[in-house]
Amino acid sequence: METKQKKEHKNIRRLAMKALVDIHRDKKYANIVLPQYMMQERLEDLDRRFFTELVYGVVRRKNYLDAVIVHFTKKPVKKLSPFVLEILRLGVYQLLYMDKVPSSAAVNESVKLAKKVAPGTDRFVNALLRNVDRQREDIGVDALASSEAERISYIYNQPLWLVRLWIEQRGLEETIDLCEWFNETPLLTARVNTLRISRHDLLEELSQANWVVEPSHMIPDAIIIKSHKGQLQEAKWVQEGLMTFMDEASMAVAYAVQPKQHMHILDTCAAPGGKTLHMATLMDNTGTIVATDIHEHKVELLQANAKRMKISNVQPQQGDATVKEEQWKESFDAVLVDAPCSGLGILQKKLDMRWRKEESQLQELPMLQKQILQNASSYVKVGGYLVYSTCTINTLENEGVVENFLRENPNFILEDVAPLLPFAAEGPMVTLLPHVYDMDGFFIARLRKERA
Repeated sequence: METKQKKEHKNIRRLAMKALVDIHRDKKYANIVLPQYMMQERLEDLDRRFFTELVYGVVRRKNYLDAVIVHFTKKPVKKLSPFVLEILRLGVYQLLYMDKVPSSAAVNESVKLAKKVAPGTDRFVNALLRNVDRQREDIGVDALASSEAERISYIYNQPLWLVRLWIEQRGLEETIDLCEWFNETPLLTARVNTLRISRHDLLEELSQANWVVEPSHMIPDAIIIKSHKGQLQEAKWVQEGLMTFMDEASMAVAYAVQPKQHMHILDTCAAPGGKTLHMATLMDNTGTIVATDIHEHKVELLQANAKRMKISNVQPQQGDATVKEEQWKESFDAVLVDAPCSGLGILQKKLDMRWRKEESQLQELPMLQKQILQNASSYVKVGGYLVYSTCTINTLENEGVVENFLRENPNFILEDVAPLLPFAAEGPMVTLLPHVYDMDGFFIARLRKERA
């Protein structure tokens, strides 16, 4: 029995190594890779938990694990082969963070794995991991960090450049608060399709099905799911379009637009359609919402979501928001620009996302955002509204873009968006800081077109 268990765990480590190569070398998404492996291998519950902890543990702590490896190898991790690097990361993670795994097992299983997938590296792997085990007291965060920013980076598992950015924009204390929040387990929230069912009735039905749910105190049509039965996407309330999964911050955007019955609205970067369908619901399925996205498959997804939720006032179509559509000039009562952004407000949702971000994006994105916002502004009727939102908390992409736009477009004025939101916030432009509002980080600004 013991031999079989060891064999299974050895295989799980190999699976974890392969999954990590997929994620780090091949840039695949962890939230897609893990379920694929678990389904392919038909992992039992115990192995599933071990596999998940190994993969997500390494992904979460990648920067500190790499610092430990560099400390002993004295060379950059990119000089190591992807397979050896992931074997070392897994070994170091088990030694430093998994108390239930004996040190001997963490080292020996890593060495066996190296012999199989990278012959000739087993002695190197063995020596490094034994050094880590012996010198663990000397390789703590304080010993390896050369600055306060690096120390925060290792403790809270965030890229160093991002920690430095937040310290510069928000100060040391708020940076630590942000980092702590991004490391917490995200809440699962859903929006109730109030065209079909009331929030009260949906909560009742879910409770009777032994789900643990409660109403959101921030958003009137949102619920918080503490635990559920079965696969979420297969739940009948999802299949029948009675609810859809969204963060509360994302739901706040529709309230900023203030969609009313029979309005004509444009959503310029719409797919997969969460905000579009929320606006459609607040309009009681009247009027029209033209919803565009550059990717055809995402437009099809939006159409499918609208059909599932039995919403008929949305007109999805493929379109590039950077290309000006002259036929739309001053045609819409309101235009929403939920702009492509760095996504620095939603790092809690996907652990590997933080390592995919690059500082250079923060310089490039404002130009794209400015272009989309400028085009969108021409589609707003006089007296109509232009709402700009992002899921980032980077001032360059938020206040910077809006202030630049207002300087160049004096026919628009900034309105205070805070009173339109269903919870207390500070305006006129609102930044939803995650650790303050306990929701994703978002930015929302509302502009009124005073004249042509």
